[in-house]
Amino acid sequence: MIPAWPLDDVLAAAAVAGFRDVGLDDLTVAGADPEEVAALLRSHGLVCTDVGVLRVGAGEIRPQAEGLAALASATGADVCIAALYTPTPAEALAHLRTGAALLGDVGVRIALEFAPYGGLPTLADAIDVCAAVGWDRCGLLVDTWHFFRSDEPWSLLRSLDADQIALVHVNDAPAPERDLVYESRFRRLPVGSGTFAIGEFADALASTGYDGVLSNEVLSSALRRRPPVDGARELLASLHRSWPLGPPSTVEMN
Repeated sequence: MIPAWPLDDVLAAAAVAGFRDVGLDDLTVAGADPEEVAALLRSHGLVCTDVGVLRVGAGEIRPQAEGLAALASATGADVCIAALYTPTPAEALAHLRTGAALLGDVGVRIALEFAPYGGLPTLADAIDVCAAVGWDRCGLLVDTWHFFRSDEPWSLLRSLDADQIALVHVNDAPAPERDLVYESRFRRLPVGSGTFAIGEFADALASTGYDGVLSNEVLSSALRRRPPVDGARELLASLHRSWPLGPPSTVEMN
């Protein structure tokens, strides 16, 4: 069994490893009171940059958005990750607008994720939805795993403006062996340990002018089995070692 590490252990590991910023999702927080989460962050000297996940098409949108808005308000995060769990565009857009409005009321912008196996399979699809919701309330989440596994065109990534990108997730992967969902959730690798053209991705991202958060999202069953501090140290070291433009100014553990 893969251990479910307590939130305090994960935050302590991030701080000891050298992270100063973290992203928090609802599964990691596991229903904890937002003010208690904020107190934990302060005790470890950490800043929360983003929360998630707003699952559009998986349950009532309003209570999800209200809960995430409360977590963001308590922790100071100004970005909330969202993903589409429905292939019905009109319904998804209406729910996403509702969530974006509730989060926007507390100064939080959505980072909308596309995934080749989800309701929003391409970067072009995500661009269209962000434009429909309004870029001020909904920007893009660009994840290296989804970018490469969707075979996205480099020209489209390079064409983005920096302010269209709300968050970037970085990770690597071995050559695929199983279904995409399994690969994405259990077999990701730290940056520089797999098959992705990380150098070209970093160059394309730099061409947009993006200088925001780079978040280590390495969903890996092997990494989860290790003590949190060991995993955190490996994540930070891999990005500092393998990000071709030098250590980014803002790196977080997610």
